[in-house]
Amino acid sequence: MSLPWGVKEFVELDQADSYGEFVSKLVETSIDLPSGNVANILKADVKTKKDKCLLIMRYQLTTLK
Repeated sequence: MSLPWGVKEFVELDQADSYGEFVSKLVETSIDLPSGNVANILKADVKTKKDKCLLIMRYQLTTLK
């Protein structure tokens, strides 16, 4: 099993609630990737500071056998 990785992406302020609702449903799920790996979603959220929103997602890759 590999170490956890993370993704940070800016999202539009008016779409922050929609993104937050969507990614919160992904936590503790697994996504099969075309590469044959599986991404286990550990944490996902949208953080808002002033006029900027940041989508933060932590995941761990495992290999299908």
